[in-house]
Amino acid sequence: MNQAPEERWIVPSGWEWTRLSQLGDIVAGGTPSTKEPTYWGNDIHWISPADLTGYTSKTIKRGAKSISKSGLANSSAKVMPSGSVHFSSRAPIGYVVISSEPLATNQGFKSLVPAPGIFNKYIYYYLIASQDYARKCASGTTFLELSGKAFGNLSIPIAPTVLQYKIVAKIEELFSELDKGVESLKKARAQLNIYRQAVLKHAFEGKLTAKWREENKDKLETIEQLINRNPVPVQPRGGRTASTQVIEGVAAMAVNIPSKAPPPGWSWVPLLRIARQETGHTPSRSHVEYWNGDQDWIGIADARLHHGKEIKDTIQKVTRKGLDNSSARTLPVRTVCLSRTASIGYVCIMSRPMATSQDFATWTCTGALEPKFLMYALMAEGNEIKRFGKGTTHTTIYFPEIRAMTICLPPLEEQCAIINAVEAKLDQLDVLATEIDSRLVQCDVLRQSVLKKAFAGQLVEQNPHDEPASILLGRIKAEREKAKRKRKSAA
Repeated sequence: MNQAPEERWIVPSGWEWTRLSQLGDIVAGGTPSTKEPTYWGNDIHWISPADLTGYTSKTIKRGAKSISKSGLANSSAKVMPSGSVHFSSRAPIGYVVISSEPLATNQGFKSLVPAPGIFNKYIYYYLIASQDYARKCASGTTFLELSGKAFGNLSIPIAPTVLQYKIVAKIEELFSELDKGVESLKKARAQLNIYRQAVLKHAFEGKLTAKWREENKDKLETIEQLINRNPVPVQPRGGRTASTQVIEGVAAMAVNIPSKAPPPGWSWVPLLRIARQETGHTPSRSHVEYWNGDQDWIGIADARLHHGKEIKDTIQKVTRKGLDNSSARTLPVRTVCLSRTASIGYVCIMSRPMATSQDFATWTCTGALEPKFLMYALMAEGNEIKRFGKGTTHTTIYFPEIRAMTICLPPLEEQCAIINAVEAKLDQLDVLATEIDSRLVQCDVLRQSVLKKAFAGQLVEQNPHDEPASILLGRIKAEREKAKRKRKSAA
């Protein structure tokens, strides 16, 4: 599929290549003036491409807005009958939908009102299959748009009317089976995410290393020994004092010391005792000389991309001057970063010295705390990490709570054993997730293959007794010429 007009493929006997404009009326949409409130909010259904963002149904009844009769009369919008096929011709090119009731569209659509003998779902699936082809036929400098003429000139192989219905029925039968497979794969992927979170939670409840801990209990130093041999990290001056409120987490994190008993050999330890806690800042955007330098600077988008991983490069970089003129500073390698504002819960580790925005809390660990152990412990809280924050619409973890955070700490050797166990299990889950994603891609490929066969006449058996498409097209042409003459004589 997606061929240009000159790349037509051979179709079965009884089919005909033609243009969309030969299959009915091509209609362009329009938008009434937004400055005139009387043009809006009445009984005429009206859609724009925005109404199809994330839309999965083949049919649409109405959009988010409607227009009045005066709005219709004072714009280029036109009401089309139910069953019309609407194709978004810009921003973006390629949405397709069939109207289940009469409606108008904005100028972002080019529509076909099919003539008798043309099955609208046949056109719908062909346009779904031909999105790339349509984009190739578009033009424009600011953005690509498919004009009404270009839309009408799109080539299409037309099967006999009876066969159009059979082809659509077969497409929908096969797509239904594919949809079931896709649904199963998506459920499996969701289960993997649940299992991933369960692995992390069990690890930081001490369950993954229970046997290891028993086997090594006489060889491990105590938490008190571990703490005492690591000096207290120097904390930055100033800032708000730590909260005294106790907030329990779901695994190995809390605000202040919770009531939950630690696993044998573990202890609740304030993070400030075993890590230097800091944050970052954003250099002024109004100073161009502060940006596009050679200093790595972590933003929310970086944390999202590198969640649960080491970050080796950043999307945006700042200059040395930008850092010097802000309260951000370059933090040491292996510093752990937690996003604490609108996108709470992304965690990553610096693989080299980097700065961050103020959206992060950071911890530079002493020898008592493995950075990966802290990263996975924060991840084990999952969505529940929001309980450490405040706010309903946009939750933020504020610094009084961050400075009061505690971690349920095992001996250093067990920290490493937990990291190894977690990473082994997460690697297995990653392999399964990759396989699921690969199968989802295969489903998309199969979907395109179905459409390609459908419009090459290879999906259903041909019947030589069906009325040829040439006769259908001739009848449509004659009816349209007759209607045109009638309109002229009436004028």
